[in-house]
Amino acid sequence: MPDHEDTDLSHTHSVTDGTATRLREVVRDETVRPVGQIELREERLIVEKRREVAGSVTFTRELRRETVKVPVELVSEVVVIEHHGGTGAPGVIVDGVELAPGARREITLYREEATVDKQVVVAEQVNIGKRTVTEKRVFDAVLGREELVVTEDGAVQRLDGDPTPGIAGLDRPV
Repeated sequence: MPDHEDTDLSHTHSVTDGTATRLREVVRDETVRPVGQIELREERLIVEKRREVAGSVTFTRELRRETVKVPVELVSEVVVIEHHGGTGAPGVIVDGVELAPGARREITLYREEATVDKQVVVAEQVNIGKRTVTEKRVFDAVLGREELVVTEDGAVQRLDGDPTPGIAGLDRPV
């Protein structure tokens, strides 16, 4: 029997083969010595976002024309001649002065004329801007994950107390 501090003698078995009884002693060394390492990997999603053109909007100022009618009051001067007969008053008086027979006097008449001009004024103000809208979307992806599968071949003894052959602690996929 090897000389170990961790010797476990509680697993002593007696085996009878019909003629003699043998005592078999199982010595368990609890020290685990690494013999290799396996990295089990899995896939993880990496989501990258990129900015792309979704469309565009074009703005154009166009002039729409329409014909409108604008009412305007225009003033004109006219000459009014009134004759009153038989009163003995002098004949025709223009601007406070008597008009002699055969004399001429000119009166200037005025009238208003309309001139239509156009002036550009602000009728409306339109503000143009952009804002962002966040949309939550869910994308499906199939991910893979490695598992350790142990296949026992030969006289492999499990150390976890399970009577079936195997390796301690590896009775299921990891």
